[in-house]
Amino acid sequence: PKIVVHMSQNRLLSCQVLYQVCYKHQHTKQALQSVLPAHLPAQDRAWIQNSCYQTLRHYQNMRARWQKFTHKPVKDQMIDLLLTLSVTLKFIINDPDHATVNEAVNTCGQLKKTCAKGLVNSVLKKTIQDDFQPKGLSQQHNHPDWWIDRLEKDWPNDHLSVLAANNQKPPLWLRLTSEGVEKPPGQPHPYLPLAWLCENAGSNIKELLASGQVSVQDAAAQWAGHLLKPQAGERVLDACAAPGGKACHLLQLEPAIELDIVEKESPRMALIEQNLERLKLSAHRLITGDASQPAEWFSGEPYDAILLDVPCSASGVVRRNPDMKVLRQADHIKPLVDLQQAILQANATLLRPGGRLLYATCSVFKVENERQINRFLKTNPDFTVKAIDLPGSLDAKWGQQILTGTDHQDGFYYCMLERQG
Repeated sequence: PKIVVHMSQNRLLSCQVLYQVCYKHQHTKQALQSVLPAHLPAQDRAWIQNSCYQTLRHYQNMRARWQKFTHKPVKDQMIDLLLTLSVTLKFIINDPDHATVNEAVNTCGQLKKTCAKGLVNSVLKKTIQDDFQPKGLSQQHNHPDWWIDRLEKDWPNDHLSVLAANNQKPPLWLRLTSEGVEKPPGQPHPYLPLAWLCENAGSNIKELLASGQVSVQDAAAQWAGHLLKPQAGERVLDACAAPGGKACHLLQLEPAIELDIVEKESPRMALIEQNLERLKLSAHRLITGDASQPAEWFSGEPYDAILLDVPCSASGVVRRNPDMKVLRQADHIKPLVDLQQAILQANATLLRPGGRLLYATCSVFKVENERQINRFLKTNPDFTVKAIDLPGSLDAKWGQQILTGTDHQDGFYYCMLERQG
């Protein structure tokens, strides 16, 4: 009888996930969900996820390594991705040489691209033997050129450390519900009372989450609640709230606030509802609405405090979303900046005199941060910037910037505005 050998489809599936990201502009999490079969064993799923994340994290460098050995561009997008994936498996994940070449050649067959076998075989053999030296900053730092330029202009003394931090695997931070909860192995944040840095993403974290003892939230994002300092009886607005981490934190810090939560997309509002339910918290109003159009949902009663964590380039959380280094284009920034300003201008009118508004982004680009505040202050003379204490952050012209990697945190910007009475 013939022996049937089931070839692993992991490389094929990885290429299909990467295709959805690089050419269909889907985020990696969605691509993994849409491509991977439901019955896939957990270890295969983990292998594919790791391979895709590492390929995207080192994309510019890995692609350049094999492109050196093709005389003309590889037009076939799947073969391009297969080569980039294979080189990542060899140089980042340390696959043996023979496996790198043989498995890639087999995958050509699975992709029904038998004619590419010769090319893949020869290019990978040469790439593996090559002593590669990156040319230019993009290949050296695994970011697009426009991104590196912007970082260097904004943070001339720190841009290299930010680029290096962006290329690391992200740490796992928890926000503990109280001091007394069971903590997985790890260490506390130097300044934040209930922020906990985990040593590894162990299994009992799922149980701690399910029981509401912890939430997953980067330490940099946990500053929002502490800076806004909600007080009992205050009317508070969280205007771009999904997935709800900061809204839940505000309620945990002070349950006796009247919290209105606004989120534009219904599926993302469902995430907020799940988080509130898991932590047994309740908000005053959950509003599915557009933060830039408060006329559609504002009750007319002004707020004492507003949190505006506006949509942004996510340049401070790229180590969590390495697909951004492939998906984000330079011309995406201006529309985001215009939207941020619209949200800030619109929500500032909802604040009572004497009230405070915390503007926040998970970006390290000044155009989304201090320059937004500068622009806002020019047309809103009744607002002033209040000093905030954010240990480890850098002084921006207005507000404070946490750069990616500082105390193991994501990149984040905060600025507190006060409306004069």
